[in-house]
Amino acid sequence: MDRRRAVERRLVVGGRRRLLLPALAVVALLLAALGGGAAPAQANIHKEFEEAFSHCPIGNPEVVVCLYSLTTSGEFHLGSSTVPVNKTVVLQGGLKKEQSELVPAEGGDTLSKTPLELPGGLTGLPGIGNLNEVNTVAELAGPVNVFLGAFGTREGTAVSLPVKAKLENPSLGETCYIGSDTEPISLQLTTGTTSPPGPNTPIEGSAGSVAFAGGGKINVFQNTSLVDNSFAAPEARGCAEPLSAVVDPAVNLKAGLPAASGKNTAILSGSTLQSGAAVVRHELPLPELGRCVKETAEKVGRTLVYHGLYEGSGCTFETPQLVGKNEWVPGLTSNHFTGSGKTASLETFGKKKIVCTETSAAGEFTGPKTASMNITLSGCSYTAFKESCHSEGQGAGVISIPGVSATTGFIEDVKEETGVVAKLGYLLQREGPSFISATCGAVAEAVNVTGSVIAPITNVNKMGTTLTIAPKQKLGAQLPESFEGEPKNILHARFGGGTEEQAGLQASIKLTLPEKAEYKASVE
Repeated sequence: MDRRRAVERRLVVGGRRRLLLPALAVVALLLAALGGGAAPAQANIHKEFEEAFSHCPIGNPEVVVCLYSLTTSGEFHLGSSTVPVNKTVVLQGGLKKEQSELVPAEGGDTLSKTPLELPGGLTGLPGIGNLNEVNTVAELAGPVNVFLGAFGTREGTAVSLPVKAKLENPSLGETCYIGSDTEPISLQLTTGTTSPPGPNTPIEGSAGSVAFAGGGKINVFQNTSLVDNSFAAPEARGCAEPLSAVVDPAVNLKAGLPAASGKNTAILSGSTLQSGAAVVRHELPLPELGRCVKETAEKVGRTLVYHGLYEGSGCTFETPQLVGKNEWVPGLTSNHFTGSGKTASLETFGKKKIVCTETSAAGEFTGPKTASMNITLSGCSYTAFKESCHSEGQGAGVISIPGVSATTGFIEDVKEETGVVAKLGYLLQREGPSFISATCGAVAEAVNVTGSVIAPITNVNKMGTTLTIAPKQKLGAQLPESFEGEPKNILHARFGGGTEEQAGLQASIKLTLPEKAEYKASVE
């Protein structure tokens, strides 16, 4: 799914309301007209952070606020042309404390290059080619600035947004722009009422309303509108090079450019997501395997003073004043683990079933979210024959599942009295055509299982020397079948020459870790 569309679907109202940096939170409202979206009832908290803030410049330690804005409606009226905003345009970046200039996005576009269709194109220009379809793409022509006081009073400029508009059509070439870095379209947007020169008349913006997402850690400013109808629109230049000396005047005549102040209008409406940069820095890596380590205390007089970020042995409760006893250290000093369990079973919708009496595993963690392992099922028999099953090269009753890759993901966020609890799981899958391959009984009936399976993880957000992975099924249906908001991951099994059926795997494997560690799924 397109990331910006996914965010539009994930603007969630709910969770514990935590207003982050209240004064700077208003900054998000300054850009709120550059966005929009609707809200489902529940969403994955981590997914909301990932979709909105994966390009926030959190690598810059001075950035204190992350912004992700979505424009979904409005219009640009330049000269004699009107371009409706009917596709999502993204503006994203960060803000430093007590500064108005937007810090550019990291690893992505600060302003998305979204093509908006110019209705009717630029038809009627002789000798240039087919100009029935022309798109306009807004590009930044300088730094964006926001002004808190003006937004709060709804008077004066709230957002200063310099842009240039590229006219896209094969016949116009790559250098056809309205405005430039030295002569931009200089929007001075307001949430209040404009005072334009004639013939334009005043129009009014809106500060919108506030909702919450990300378990209360993301402020969502909705139904806002920033407006300006006092700016000038420069002429188009560089069209159809090297014929621009001839083509530029024709394009400008058709488009009514240049257009003086009072003859142009910008209306940008929608919503913006905002969160503290420190919160984003801690949320984006989740889920993460690591260790909650006790800090060394400093003795001040007769008192022991700690300077850790976290209070509590799970490193999930932050102390921004840095008086916690613990710090979070990603990863382990040794990555190897073993595992064991008792009964495991594979069952299809048609009630074909293999039952095993023991389970074992061995592997290593390959990253903060991944692992690889070999799983062995012993004492396995096909209930229809009451005879043993085995994988090729294994003894009677032994089914081998080697080379299993495990990737951690969020199953769901569950609201409890103490807050929102994240449920994690491993996506277990193998390269190649089969997840399980075996033969059963004296007739050597082939069993082939394909697909992948999600195994819930226990002991999340809690330090310990073990964690348990426990795939569950009921009558052949896996529980769950997918991570939250993601495609299904299910198994299918074929017994002999029969029909392929959906199947479910059930087991409980306790992994023994080389040291005390945990999967951290949330930060409070």
